[in-house]
Amino acid sequence: MKKMHISKLLACVTAAASAAAVLSGMPAITASAAKLLGAEFETSNDSFTGRGGASVQWTSDQAYQVNCSLFVSERTHEWCGAMRSADSLMKPGGTYKISAAVYQASGAPVVMKLSLEYKLGDETKYEDIAKGSAESEQWLVLSEDAFKVPEGATNLSIYAETAEAKDAASYIDFYLDSVEIHGAPSTIKKGDVNGDLSVNNDDVFDLVKALTTESDEFEAGADLNEDGIVNSADLTLLKNMILFPPPKPQTEIVGDWDNYQETASGQMLNAYKGSLLRMGNTSRIREKIAKAQRGEQVTIGYIGGSITQDGSATSHDKCISSLTCNYFKDTFGTGNNVTYVNAGKAGTSSVVGNMRVENDIFAKNCDVIFIEFAVNDQGDARFQKSYEALVKKCLTQENEPAVILITLCQKSLGTNEEWMAKIGEKYDLAVISGKGAIQGGSLNWDQQYGSGDTIHPGNGGHQIIADCIGYYYRQALRSENETEEYVVPDTKVDLEKSHLVAFDQLENFNAGSWTWSQRDNAYTASGNQPMTFTINGKGVLLLFQSNSNSEMGSVNVSAGGKTNKVNSNLQWTWGGQDGDIGYYQDSSGQLNISISSAGGKFV
Repeated sequence: MKKMHISKLLACVTAAASAAAVLSGMPAITASAAKLLGAEFETSNDSFTGRGGASVQWTSDQAYQVNCSLFVSERTHEWCGAMRSADSLMKPGGTYKISAAVYQASGAPVVMKLSLEYKLGDETKYEDIAKGSAESEQWLVLSEDAFKVPEGATNLSIYAETAEAKDAASYIDFYLDSVEIHGAPSTIKKGDVNGDLSVNNDDVFDLVKALTTESDEFEAGADLNEDGIVNSADLTLLKNMILFPPPKPQTEIVGDWDNYQETASGQMLNAYKGSLLRMGNTSRIREKIAKAQRGEQVTIGYIGGSITQDGSATSHDKCISSLTCNYFKDTFGTGNNVTYVNAGKAGTSSVVGNMRVENDIFAKNCDVIFIEFAVNDQGDARFQKSYEALVKKCLTQENEPAVILITLCQKSLGTNEEWMAKIGEKYDLAVISGKGAIQGGSLNWDQQYGSGDTIHPGNGGHQIIADCIGYYYRQALRSENETEEYVVPDTKVDLEKSHLVAFDQLENFNAGSWTWSQRDNAYTASGNQPMTFTINGKGVLLLFQSNSNSEMGSVNVSAGGKTNKVNSNLQWTWGGQDGDIGYYQDSSGQLNISISSAGGKFV
């Protein structure tokens, strides 16, 4: 009966909309007060990380609401605290209601603040959101009902801190809980006419009302066919979206995971909790687990550097990939229906990973993909673009794999986690943090985690990260963490269309005076005659042997009347393959590429 009522309603709606005037031009966006963030820290750190060296740890010692909060410690300045990226939550010029609960037990009142860090051009700026005096051992809610993000602001992050002080009295530990942001979403999904972050019958009513009154105020989600016009055609698409949704994957989970009792020690449980930097959307991993439980074949893929490969584990069966696959197989499999692919390659970064993922992971039809490059990558644009392109490529595969980011660290806690976690948030993915595990469990690198060097985990570290991943699986299966079906964000990412081309697949290929090395599976510059070939696309990215060594050389890459120099003598490399753009242009076309030696050894 209910379905008939909806059909009749939508038929009337379509007729009414047909008489509405067509609205030309992209509609203005009017915001509704959607709940954009509700961080309760019940199952993860909700993407909050330590700011300025501070440690953050999910804990049940104190709670404003429910059972848990975020404990912030090891602060050395008043601005050290807990922070998270807000780029995916708020937009420049938008007005938001922001609140958070804070608690401190120093024995005296302390002025505490919620703040915004952002960039305006190349300058980093800071702005107070809300502040107040927190009495000792009492929760204080910091709140601002109408905080406006500055126009033109980028790289937004919110953080909790203490107010400026002349001594170390403000460097107290504190707890953070119930962080909420309400307002207009930075992006609105297709069909979300009223901006409440869901698509349902309310959007139909609101679209009809707007069309029949010839309103020029819509959320961007109202333009379903993305033609810059909102009219009855969009209403028809919205009707079909609601009446005929795509079939949901079979995700019936076997087991009472809501009542699972963790058996680890208190220290290790804190490490597991600390490692779960963000839970992310769980629909894909739940579907892959259900697939394994049904007895279907599931393949888990791991791509990264030497740690993924098995770096410093005494045998391959003691490395992260083997340990986590065995846990998945033993816990969710039905025999031998779970296998894995280890595509770790020592000394490589996500620049190389983005090029080899097609052959090493996609060709194996992996259902779950772990990405680990936080130690090998650096912070500049070529790494960030490659890493995001790798993430996007994985997410858009036809078999819809679950993608999980692993952000490990060095003994110094150095890591590329900060910017990688922002990409994790942008795509709503799980992030498993090695730094979070070490800090959360107060682990000793030399005695519990490390291998004897300052880079690689030993057997103990591999087991700890594997256990953290197992903990993530168990938390993702709790009913409270079940999410709506995952939709890949509609983003355009440099290098996401790039793919590896073998030399024998290049058109008009001529090696010139370059010589082939069977050992390196590559060409080495050995003379003055350039290598030439023809390729279709926007440009060419070279993969080459790199090292911080004066013997390593460079090449000149010429195309379209321009020449670019690519150097293989690079600092902070690991002696493996690296990559860099040799030539790039905005439009795609046929390119005649010439690569000639500029001196030194280039492989």
